[in-house]
Amino acid sequence: MGKFDKIFNSEDKSEATLTLEESIAAVALVAAETNSPDTDADILESILWESEIFAEYSEDDMSAMFQKLAGIIAQDGLGALFNTAWALIPDELVLDTFAITTAMFVADGEVSDKHKPFFQEFQKALGVEDEESEEIIEDVIADYSEESEGEESDLDGPLYVSPEGNFSVSIPVDEQRGGKIDEEDGSVAFSDDFGVLLKIDYFLIADAAEAEIESAGEEVYLKSFLDNFISQAILDKVPNSKLLHAEYLEDEEAYFAVLDLPAGATISGEKNSGPLTRIDAYRGLMAFIADDFCYTVSCQRIYEEGNELGSLESEVEGIMNNIFAFIETIEFSEAE
Repeated sequence: MGKFDKIFNSEDKSEATLTLEESIAAVALVAAETNSPDTDADILESILWESEIFAEYSEDDMSAMFQKLAGIIAQDGLGALFNTAWALIPDELVLDTFAITTAMFVADGEVSDKHKPFFQEFQKALGVEDEESEEIIEDVIADYSEESEGEESDLDGPLYVSPEGNFSVSIPVDEQRGGKIDEEDGSVAFSDDFGVLLKIDYFLIADAAEAEIESAGEEVYLKSFLDNFISQAILDKVPNSKLLHAEYLEDEEAYFAVLDLPAGATISGEKNSGPLTRIDAYRGLMAFIADDFCYTVSCQRIYEEGNELGSLESEVEGIMNNIFAFIETIEFSEAE
């Protein structure tokens, strides 16, 4: 009898209802609790966020999910949660679930000997072949090694350079995921079939605007500029859209806003077996000045009817962090 048989060969079941995402997270959580109870919850959260499956989860979503899973463990036990979750995971996501779990136990570029007995039984429980298991573990270790090399890897890959030469940025979308680049005068948008939208609007600050900035100050100028931009480019064009949040970020010298855009996302979905329609989305925008140009960088967070959104505060924070992360990949320079 294996050390972990009481979990993976348990006949216990829970009456709790789980989503697909919750089921995948549950299997990984059971693995952590079974093999390494002292595993930092933040490690599992960060691994889940790196997966496309959890790309749209906010901090509140993640917190609520783990609270729900912890409640099931407390009431029904680890074996019951594993069986209930495992029954809901389709064949095409078995290897992804195994990879997510493997990533929790990779340290210093290897899976330590103390974890190997667990992996043998976990692999058997999921029905993963030896060759598949070895390949996944090698891939996870390779990913770990790349991350450990530092941020230089973030600069690899194709660059987009603006026609004016005032900025360059690593292209954040993949053609295999439907990634595309849409250029217009003074703007570029990167999007894909999974709801990613990262857009840069920009214009050279004229003498009149410079005088306005000097007299009124950057905060007043950026607020006026972004308010007008939002009104003309979004609110007037997207029915029922509304401003949810706006603030000046003094430390970053930027003005930031978040809008709710019903049926305003860049991708479409099917509602109630009807025709394809635009999905709902939150849109975040941040305006700032760099090297004589005024920029507006924006992103979207899509959601569908029935999705549990986080609090407005957590959604705003998540969108702001996504924009900051994108801005960090942009290299600004004076126009040629």
